[in-house]
Amino acid sequence: MSTALLVLSLTSPHAESDEVVAVHATSVATSSGKTVSVACPDGTKVVGTGGSVTGERTTITRVRPSDDLTSVEVTAVEHGAGTVQSWTVTARATCAPGEFTLVSKSGTKNAEAACPGNQKALGVGGETGGGHFTKMAPKNNLKGGVIETSGNTDVTAHVICGTRPGLVLRGGTPTVVTTKTASKSVACQDDEQVVSAGGAVAGAIIDDVVPAGPGAVVSGEGTDAQGQAIRWSITPYVVCSR
Repeated sequence: MSTALLVLSLTSPHAESDEVVAVHATSVATSSGKTVSVACPDGTKVVGTGGSVTGERTTITRVRPSDDLTSVEVTAVEHGAGTVQSWTVTARATCAPGEFTLVSKSGTKNAEAACPGNQKALGVGGETGGGHFTKMAPKNNLKGGVIETSGNTDVTAHVICGTRPGLVLRGGTPTVVTTKTASKSVACQDDEQVVSAGGAVAGAIIDDVVPAGPGAVVSGEGTDAQGQAIRWSITPYVVCSR
């Protein structure tokens, strides 16, 4: 397993509000793999990432915050038999003012990046060299993040670390499904703000990880070799703050 490690720190300009802002950008519709990026508003930095696709047999393979945490780039591809239909990929970011640290760790099949000192994981992104995501989520104690893939391939975990008031991880309860595709959501509570989304599947691959509305949504696809639906599970996560 590779042990490559990259740590980048930065400080964003002071902003009048500490509110988390959600932004997104969608690609043009084509029937081929594609990449799209979205930038945070001035005075804010990326604290959470996400990506989503439309169309059958499509999935995200790269959710990459920029080194200076000003933008997020998302790549998606067709898998299996692919599709002749046009489809899109959407890059998603949650942005906030503050001082944050980007930690990246590479491995084979899975990678785990740890936050330094007293910082906690605000958001998690990842890249895979050929497999499909099966987990993209913070650790339960928010001291880092984990990326897992379906194949024995290179993978990199990108974790955005920092501090925010009342930071808490919600979700983590798996749901068993028997349909070909499924989505599961989890919400923040009361006046909590959504910081980032995460998700995991067992016996399937992740299609989307989306910070949305009061919480987060993860979507997946489980099939056997003949393309028939099988029994699999899906677990959503959301990082929230006050």
